[in-house]
Parts: sequence; structure tokens; C-alpha cells
Amino acid sequence: MKHDGVSVSAVGHGAYHDERLDALLSITGRMDGYLYRCRNDQSYTMLYISDGIFTVSGYPPMDFVHNAVRDYVSAIHPDDLAAVYAAVDAALEARRNWNVDYRIVPKVGEPLWVREIGGGVWDDAGELEFLEGFVVDISDRKVVEDLNAQLLQDLKVANEELSAQKREIELAKQQSDHSANHDLLTDLPNRRAFHNELKSVVARCAGNGQTAGLLFIDLDRFKEVNDTLGHEAGDALLQRVSNHLRSVLRSDDFVARLGGDEFALLFSGQADQARQKAVRVAERVLERLRIKVPAPNGDIQVGCTIGVAIYPSEAGDGDALVALADRLMYVGKKNGRNRLVTADALDPAANKHRRRA
Repeated sequence: MKHDGVSVSAVGHGAYHDERLDALLSITGRMDGYLYRCRNDQSYTMLYISDGIFTVSGYPPMDFVHNAVRDYVSAIHPDDLAAVYAAVDAALEARRNWNVDYRIVPKVGEPLWVREIGGGVWDDAGELEFLEGFVVDISDRKVVEDLNAQLLQDLKVANEELSAQKREIELAKQQSDHSANHDLLTDLPNRRAFHNELKSVVARCAGNGQTAGLLFIDLDRFKEVNDTLGHEAGDALLQRVSNHLRSVLRSDDFVARLGGDEFALLFSGQADQARQKAVRVAERVLERLRIKVPAPNGDIQVGCTIGVAIYPSEAGDGDALVALADRLMYVGKKNGRNRLVTADALDPAANKHRRRA
């Protein structure tokens, strides 16, 4: 485009011609775009539009001035018109410039993208006189921007897919870890998890001077339930027992199913309270695990026998603690079941020998 004096599209509109307009015309003459001044009406009636509109749309500028042949709105792609109206109205309300991209429908060829930056002009009384601004062809830039936007969207989707895969892997690992350390039937920690926890508790107590207590729990008459009512009834009983044991726990206590009908409850605390707490917890377990199981020939009264052992006063390490609690539980079984047994049940000589071990 070339500007020599005043464009033909400005002829007859001297009321709006000034030095500022000349300067802007000179600048826009070097751009792939056009300058305009229009009314703020539904068709944006042009008071002036520079010659660059012909390069962009294929229509001469005088076609648009005062809507001589066509209004400017007719050159805007219909799908973009609402966005243009909204951008201009919002900017005018806020007394700021608008910056909006839309498509121009040319006389020949495919629609092309332009970017319009404009603003309102108010008089001294604060009344809006007209709109003015400039429009630049951004078709090539739009292709790059759209490509970048698509690449960013593709990258976002890829990241979301990777994140989803990572979450699935983490969930699978958690489920695998859970399965490796929990009993399938009751969802209590299993024997492996119990021995890991036992090592941790004993090591912690050895370091801070606290005491660990272990309750070794074996159900009474469980075999009778299995033999009389079947394994499904036995499984249901084990799940019921597990729920009762959970209800006895404090937040720091640990209960596990070791296998079959054997369970273990592990806790730690102050040394001077260990024996009393162990007995108190064992009594609660005895009470909660008194369960009547209906059977064809009369109810089966299920209970439990508990061996209670304390570290380090009665056993020098984790293995010894388990062995002692197991031994005490069998002492209870031989003496009639449905009871708790502490180290006091052993003869003094064995007790003295155990403390030296």
C-alpha cells in the first residue's frame, strides 16, 4: 500500500481529518492491514477506512464508507461477529481498548484472520463520539498460533495420559504392597507384616526405654464350626472376629492374622504400665470374642485363649517374645481354654531362666 496525501476513502470527511490521522495513515500504509474510524452502531458505519481494506478483503474502501455499498459487519465472518460485538462493548464499558481476533470474508478466496486493536473516542463532555483502531492481517501468524495451540493441547493430553498411567502404576503398586502384607479374607495385616512391625516396635522400645506387649490369640472351638457348618461359616466367623479385634484397638496398636484361627495384638507403652495394660486389653478381647454361632444341634460357644508376653522384662528380643506368648497360649489351652495366661503361670525357675536369656 502507498499513501500519498489523503486517501480517497477520506474525501468528504474533513471534519474527522487531522494530523494524527495523517500520521496513522502513513504508518498503516506500511502494514498488511488498515486503519478505520466508525460509529458505534450495529453495522459499525465507517466514517473512514484506509486503502488496506482492499488488500485484505478485495473490496474498495469507498464501498464501506457510510455503508455506500456494504457495511463492515458484512465482511466479518458470521461465526465471529458475536465475539467482536462482545469485545467492543466490554471495552467501551471499561473505557479501555479492545483486542480481538476474527475472520474477514474476502470477495474471493478463503476467510483470513485479522487482529483488531481499537478504542472509543469521547468528547470533553464524556460522550462517545466514534470508534477508531487498526486491523492487521495475522493469517500466517494464526496458522503458527493454532499449530502451537494444538501442540500445547496435544502435550497436555499426553501429560494427562502419562499422569493417569503413573497413577495406575502407583495404585497397582499400592494394591500389590497391600496384598503382600494383608490377609485376603480379613484384610488384617498378615504374618509377614506382623514380623516387620514386631522388629520395628522392639527396636523403638530398645531405643526409648518403653515396653512392648504381645497378645497371642487362638480361637476356641473354631474347628467345630468348620466341621459342623462348613468353611464358609468358618470364614464368616474369622471376619467377624477380625472386626471385633479392630474395635478393641487404639490408634497406636497393631493387630494381625497370623494364619488359620491365630491372631496377634501388639502394642507399646510405659514399662510400669505394660503388664496392667496387657491384661486389661486381653480381658476386653476375651469378652468381645465370646461369640455364639447357631448350629443344627445347638449353638457353638466360640471363645479364645490368649498368651500375654512383655518385652524386655520377660523376653529379650522379638523372636523370644513370640515364642513366650505362643507357649503361654498353649498353657491356657491345656488348662481349659477361654482365658488369658501371663508369665506368672510358668514356674519360678523357668521364669528366672527366661529373664537371663
